[in-house]
Amino acid sequence: MSTKTTIRGIAAISMATALVALGLTGCSSGSSAADSNTLTVATNGQNKAINAVKGAFEKANPGVNVVVKDYSQNYRTVIGAQLTAGNAPDLLAVPAGGGNNISARGAGDKGYYANLNDQSWAKDVSDTQKEQLSNSKGQLMAVPVTLSSIGGVYNHGAVEAAGLTVPTTWDGVLDFCRGAKAKGNVAYGLGLSDTWTDQLIPYALTASLVYGPDPDFTAKQDAGKATFSDSAWKKALNMYMQMEQAGCFNSSPNGTPYSSVQDAIRKGTTLATVTVSSETAAIKAGGPSDLTLDYAAFPATNTPSDTYLGTSSLGFGINAKTNNKALAEKFLTYLATPKAQIGFSNTWGDAAAMPGTTKQDSQVNKVVQQFVTEDKTTTWPDRNWPTAALGAELPTGIQALFSGTGTVKDMLAKLDDLYTQGS
Repeated sequence: MSTKTTIRGIAAISMATALVALGLTGCSSGSSAADSNTLTVATNGQNKAINAVKGAFEKANPGVNVVVKDYSQNYRTVIGAQLTAGNAPDLLAVPAGGGNNISARGAGDKGYYANLNDQSWAKDVSDTQKEQLSNSKGQLMAVPVTLSSIGGVYNHGAVEAAGLTVPTTWDGVLDFCRGAKAKGNVAYGLGLSDTWTDQLIPYALTASLVYGPDPDFTAKQDAGKATFSDSAWKKALNMYMQMEQAGCFNSSPNGTPYSSVQDAIRKGTTLATVTVSSETAAIKAGGPSDLTLDYAAFPATNTPSDTYLGTSSLGFGINAKTNNKALAEKFLTYLATPKAQIGFSNTWGDAAAMPGTTKQDSQVNKVVQQFVTEDKTTTWPDRNWPTAALGAELPTGIQALFSGTGTVKDMLAKLDDLYTQGS
């Protein structure tokens, strides 16, 4: 790990400690506000999307004020502390699955989120989204608002100027890298010093190599009948390293912040990156007015029909200890409407989770709906892992691979040990 990465990590820990202290002490930051017409909403970077749709709710409910609190730098740490202390905001962005302390299962199993099974919109939630956003008792913890995915985001003009096309096969990916390099461009930007990006390519690859071909892989791990080491996870990580060796990435990925990748794509010096679909909106927002971005599933095989798209639902749930439950339920009912869903998701850059019959005219949505229609979607791996320790170890192992201080074999063995301990 580079010195720059280490310094950033120490700074983040220090800031998180300070914010946790604030979260544990001021009741004003949580749900105990005396004003029954004020509704607090915690977001993890989705503040602009909530702000884009809250006005219609406030207009329909005179006197109501929706206050958005964004904790995008330390969301899990701050919200985890506030949920424990009982002073979290009334509504919260809820990560799917059980891979961390504030997820639908992680916090839902501890009773931190209200059970939403009896809400009028709950019957419209798809089985996959319900599974991702429920606790272990089958209680729905959040209303899904977007179906997020991981794929390639490409600068359309820069790719065209380089005489290249968006790849649909694995060999095409390597050809794309060679073509970009020949033109003096970086094919895929990689900013591993922001550790949330480290696992994105492995998640994209394992959708097609592991979880798509074998939907029961995680259940087999739980039963002790499958491991990371003896699965196509090994192939996926070796392919990741093959990309590095082929010159697909910028130099020193471990020391590169993700913001530098975003800027390079906007300028066209980097042609693409593999990231979450909502980054189509984030990258475009900071770029020139004529910037056009393409979104596509990232292939792992040489047969396009074998490509799967890894997805995860983003939802909003209610703090079980809120003093404003009726108003919070009313806001979630509003978020479940097609108009709010599409307004939120278009601003955030994702596909709406429950658009109903309303058409969402975005390229990201068209890609996602294609894979949904073809039943070629999977769930991001960490959403079903038994312990958050796996998600913490994965970036560490990947950075060791890129620094030359670790091996795929050792990394997967460590993940297997953690999985066994978590189970």
